[in-house]
Amino acid sequence: MYKFELHAHTSECDHVAKLGGAELVQKYREAGYHGIVITDHYMSLFFSRWFPDSLSETEHKTKIERYLRGYYAARNEGEKLGFTVLCGAELRFDHCINDYLIYGLEEEDLYRLPFLSTLKDVAALNEILPENAVVVQAHPFRNSMVVKDPSPLFGIEVYNGGTEAFRNKMAKLFAEHYGKAMTSGSDIHNINALAKGGIITEHRIQTAADLSKTLRGGNYSLITTDAP
Repeated sequence: MYKFELHAHTSECDHVAKLGGAELVQKYREAGYHGIVITDHYMSLFFSRWFPDSLSETEHKTKIERYLRGYYAARNEGEKLGFTVLCGAELRFDHCINDYLIYGLEEEDLYRLPFLSTLKDVAALNEILPENAVVVQAHPFRNSMVVKDPSPLFGIEVYNGGTEAFRNKMAKLFAEHYGKAMTSGSDIHNINALAKGGIITEHRIQTAADLSKTLRGGNYSLITTDAP
């Protein structure tokens, strides 16, 4: 059996996160996981206020390189340890506070695509994402989240390690009602959230295509622990 984390943030790319990409990999490996998706926040705030050094360069390539700094640190450590690290994103559109996890991405996709936060909605996002990619709404019932038609979504994050249990239950009911795929993630920002969520599979996930195939096929079970 293989454990895979689907929602993780790095200190290289998140003001709240306390663990760098390399340390995340080390800690998850020690916790018995076999891989992780780095889903740092992809939103205008990242480029405009969190890390204004990225604004000194106007090239799209330079900004994406800055966004992927935590992923690169994790990937490099993963290569040393034989631990799978995949590229993902937690996207927030400019006009809405909802967050959407994107799986099945390759890093080159982010260089090729326009700034995703400027898109209108999930439907527009689906039109330009690579065929393997899937979009999952993260923690949909946190305060300030807006309930929207879930039909363009692949799935719903029904267990989030940083969200209260009753809100996770609401997310599960929402996913069940609309027949959406369900995912789980720790949403780790500090060591207390380590290994709270993720998925368990009977096969090892090693590539973005593997992850997409696993999620689309439903060939996994959810890791859930008591939420705060």
